[in-house]
Amino acid sequence: MSTLKKIAEELGISVSTVSRILNGKGKKSRISDTTMASVLKYAEEVGYSPNLIAKGLQASQTFTIGLMVPDIANPFFATMAKNIEKWASKAQYSIILIDSNEDVEIEKKQLLNMMGRVVDGLIVAPVGDSYEHFAKIVKKNVPLIFVDRYFTDSTIPYITSDNYKGSYDATQALITCGHVRICLISGSSTNELVKERTKGYFDALRNSDIDVSEELLIGNSFSIQNGFESTKTVLQLESPPTAIFAMNNLIGFGVLKAIKELGLKIPDDISLIIFDNNPYLALLNPSISTVKQDSKKIGELAVKAILKEINQELDITSLKIPTEIILRESISIQSK
Repeated sequence: MSTLKKIAEELGISVSTVSRILNGKGKKSRISDTTMASVLKYAEEVGYSPNLIAKGLQASQTFTIGLMVPDIANPFFATMAKNIEKWASKAQYSIILIDSNEDVEIEKKQLLNMMGRVVDGLIVAPVGDSYEHFAKIVKKNVPLIFVDRYFTDSTIPYITSDNYKGSYDATQALITCGHVRICLISGSSTNELVKERTKGYFDALRNSDIDVSEELLIGNSFSIQNGFESTKTVLQLESPPTAIFAMNNLIGFGVLKAIKELGLKIPDDISLIIFDNNPYLALLNPSISTVKQDSKKIGELAVKAILKEINQELDITSLKIPTEIILRESISIQSK
């Protein structure tokens, strides 16, 4: 295996110059683009691999980042996790992935396990309505950032979607098509993300002078079962909704399951829009309207932010990434 010294000798430059380039500090050190290109090309050709263990001991780092998500089977989190691993790998960091299974007790236990592994930083999509166990981590000066879910009354930074705007726009899209009986199937009401999406739904109705019907606000978890049971409940109402807004893709899958079991058709019998754009939804017949979140961008920005915090280059700033409404065949036009 080639070493820094051997690469330096072969290219006729100093070991320190090679080291700076391979550690991504070439531009900062004002090394020419030509020299950087030749070093990187040579390192790739000879299969150079830095000794991360030795490097970690020297820098008191493990070059690992802990990633905890509520449900890795959820396509949204799976896509995000894949992109987080991609960007971490580019920076020569490894990911320790934990699935909290939407259980705050598992979250607390696994958080301690990751701290025992001495991870350099944490990227977490939290569950529950409390962040005290995370505050303890922050007090130990361990870099931490939330993704997707967050707590507005905490100083812990987050990167998420613009949940309020996405929900407002989705509800408004249904209203524009003539719907006034719109059901929102929600996740846990203690979640800040849920509060923002619910507020967007309420405000869109009120701004269109549509009364908010409490019987059309239903649901308590981000699960297929919640979507399935809630759909069956609201469609049995004396005055059922003409449209359903599912707060995430798992809830949406439950809605689709219930509609199929009841022998109904989309959009003839019920219209549907789902918050999150699973790629399979465009392939269904009819195709399903969605609120598109940029989970790849959230993952990328989370890694870049946590690395800067690890390297003490920058304090992390919270961000809300814009969403996009994708209208497909699942929304009918209601006669007025």
